[in-house]
Amino acid sequence: MEPLWSAPAAGGSRPAARLEANALIRSAQAVSGAFADLDPGLERRVRALVDWASALPPMPGGRARKAEQQIRKLLANRLRIAADRARLPQIAEASIERPIFVIGFPRTGTTLLHSLLAEDPDARAPLRWHTTEPSPPPGEVPVVAARIERAGQDVDRMLDELPGLLTLHPYWDRRGLCPVEDEEIITLDFHDAYPSLLYHVPGMPDARNSGEGYGFHREFLQHLQWNQPSRRWVLKGVFHQFALDALFETYPDARCIWPHRDLTEVCPSLMALLATIYGGLSDWRIDFRTVGPAFVDGVRQGLDASLANPLIDDPRIMHVRFGDLTRDPAALIRRAYETWGLAVSAAFERRMRGWIADPANDPGRHGRYPYALEPFGLSHAQMERAFGAYHERFGLARAGKDR
Repeated sequence: MEPLWSAPAAGGSRPAARLEANALIRSAQAVSGAFADLDPGLERRVRALVDWASALPPMPGGRARKAEQQIRKLLANRLRIAADRARLPQIAEASIERPIFVIGFPRTGTTLLHSLLAEDPDARAPLRWHTTEPSPPPGEVPVVAARIERAGQDVDRMLDELPGLLTLHPYWDRRGLCPVEDEEIITLDFHDAYPSLLYHVPGMPDARNSGEGYGFHREFLQHLQWNQPSRRWVLKGVFHQFALDALFETYPDARCIWPHRDLTEVCPSLMALLATIYGGLSDWRIDFRTVGPAFVDGVRQGLDASLANPLIDDPRIMHVRFGDLTRDPAALIRRAYETWGLAVSAAFERRMRGWIADPANDPGRHGRYPYALEPFGLSHAQMERAFGAYHERFGLARAGKDR
């Protein structure tokens, strides 16, 4: 068997790591015990990720090996899910009804909304251990503590690899029980390369959602829900707004809540998060003064398409302002439930209020980061030019203050 990463020397320069797709597939089959041929679409996506990873700047041997191991684990988990579904065909009969999606840009209160919605005793959210330890399905055998702990240890390794991340995203201190984003779920099917599962791969994927991963997303929810008590799914994804057609085609009875915040405030925080993740992964070889404007332009193009999509005014989407969310998040969720024809139980109300009051949920519990645009080659004037139409559409004043 050929090595997964070959490292030919080039003119005395540092060896370039190159991932071998055939070896990756064979080794993932051996690890998972699932030797059936890959679905053609999955195989195509695996090979596309291999090509993308191989085209990244050369990695030193130690990092290359870690990246190899991480991609192999990802594919092995995906093969196990497919094998579980073939072995237990009744999983495909699990009904996903009226899921709630938190959609919108990172750093706009999406994680706060997701965390509070997950406090509803009648709801469930996908957690980190679900994506790192997905097989066997939770409805087949009891979930032992060691399985969740292994996922927690993986979070620990990620936080060690990316110092500073916990300050910017404190919710990772939930370790294996941390709620995860939908982009992490579709990464299991190689529709994305989200860093939470590929934190050893030092490349920044496109910040967009093609909409092709929703079929697997539904299958994954069925995998987790089969033979379990019936509860409403509460989900979160930061790129759903770019794929509303695909989301509602897959989940026609979904309800969405989309918080809006002045993107002049969002971008410094988001760029700091990206710098912490991809700067650390690339040994700080990324020039973020160049990446900043390019990233903003990509977001602008996607956002312009979203603004032009008639589904942005669909009644299944509830638009809210960040200021209203932070002033009284429990009141905002009660209003959302009323809009959706759902009741806020006394237990849910108590759990929300308790979550909000708990110092362990203070967003500054691991410190605070001083945000700025200039280190990333950006200015307020650029933000206004790029996002003026969005700010106007949702009544967002400059500096993030409501009119």
